[in-house]
Amino acid sequence: MSVLDALGDPAWFTDDWPAAPYHRVGSASELRTTLTWSALDTILNDQGLQAPAFRMARDHRLLPAELVTRPERHTSQAVQGLADPVRIGAELADGATLVLQGLQRFWPPLADTCRRLAADIGHPVFVNAYLTPRTEQGFGAHHDPYHAWLTQVSGSKSWRLWAPDHDPAKDPADLEVVLAEGDVLWIPRGWWHSGSSGSEPSLHLTFTVWATKLDAVLRALLAEVLRDPGLARELSPGAFRDGTRTEATVADAMGEIADMITKLVPETVATRVVGARLDQFAPLPARPVSSVVGEDRAVRFHAHPEGVLHSDGVRLRTADRLITLEPGQEALWRAVSGRTDSFTLAELDADQALLDLLVDARLVCAAPCPGR
Repeated sequence: MSVLDALGDPAWFTDDWPAAPYHRVGSASELRTTLTWSALDTILNDQGLQAPAFRMARDHRLLPAELVTRPERHTSQAVQGLADPVRIGAELADGATLVLQGLQRFWPPLADTCRRLAADIGHPVFVNAYLTPRTEQGFGAHHDPYHAWLTQVSGSKSWRLWAPDHDPAKDPADLEVVLAEGDVLWIPRGWWHSGSSGSEPSLHLTFTVWATKLDAVLRALLAEVLRDPGLARELSPGAFRDGTRTEATVADAMGEIADMITKLVPETVATRVVGARLDQFAPLPARPVSSVVGEDRAVRFHAHPEGVLHSDGVRLRTADRLITLEPGQEALWRAVSGRTDSFTLAELDADQALLDLLVDARLVCAAPCPGR
C-alpha cells in the first residue's frame, strides 16, 4: 500500500486537490511507527537538534527560543541554539506544545515516508510533529498557505475548521472532528483550523504539500521571454509624456510581449518548469561512506523507484540526476524498479553500464533505508 492510500483515496488526487476537508478513521495506523515516544527522546537528546528545527508555544504564543535552548561551548567551534532537553521537558510539563519542524531532513523513517508520498502526488512534502500535553492548546485558530494531512500518532485531538471565507472569531465551525490514533484529517489550503488535546497527551504529524503553482509557469515564461532579442527595442522619445500616449505605448508593448510568448515552444517552457520543480525535492540517500572511500562490504541493494520524479519513457529524472536509457534497457529498469526485496548486482545478471548509472543516481541503493 502506498503512503497516499493511507492518507486518502488516490482517485481524489488525480485531477485536482480536494477542496473540502475529510476525515478517515484508522487508515494511517501504520504511520504511527514513524515517530514513537522513544524516537522523540532520541531526537531531543541525541540528534543535536538546533533551532529553528523546533519551537514551542503556549496560550497561542511562541516561547522565546532562549527559554529552551543552550549554547555548546566545550567544542572547538561554539554552536548556538541547541535544544535543551531538560528545559523543553519543563515547558512541556507546564503545558507548552513542542513542534519539531522539517523532520524529513533528519529523521530517517519520516524522510522515507515523505519521499514516497511526494512520488505519489508529484509534489514535494515536508512534515512537522506536534506534541501537546493533555487538555492544552498551543496555537489558536489560523490558516496556512499549504494543503496538509494531519495524522494522529498518539492520544487524541479535537479540531474545529472554518471555510476560508468564514471568521473563526464569530462564525460557527464548518466541521468539528476528533482525531483518534491512526486517524487522518485533510485540511485544504486556506481553511482555518484550531486543535486542542484531550485527556491524554496528543502527538500528531502534519504532512504538508509544497504544491507547484501557476506562478511557476509564469516564471518559466519570463525566463524564456527575457532571452528574446526583441526586448531590446527602445521605446520612443516622449512615450510617457502624457497619460493617453503612455497607455498606448504600454498597450503596444504588451502586445509585442504577448506575441513573443505565443511563439514559445511549450516543450521548452515545460522543461524549465520541471527543472525548477525538481530543485524542491530532497535527493535520494547518498552512497554509504564505506563505498565512497573504497571500503564497501555491503553486497545487497534495494530499489528506489519513487526517486524517478519525471519520465518520458527513455529519460529518467531524479532530484539531481538525468538517466537516458538505451534501447533494450527499459525492460531492465522495469524489472529492477519492481523489486521489493534486496538483491546483489550479480543476481540481476544485466547490463553493467545501466546498473552503474542506477547506482550512481542512487535509484539502486545500498544505504540503510527504513523498510528496505
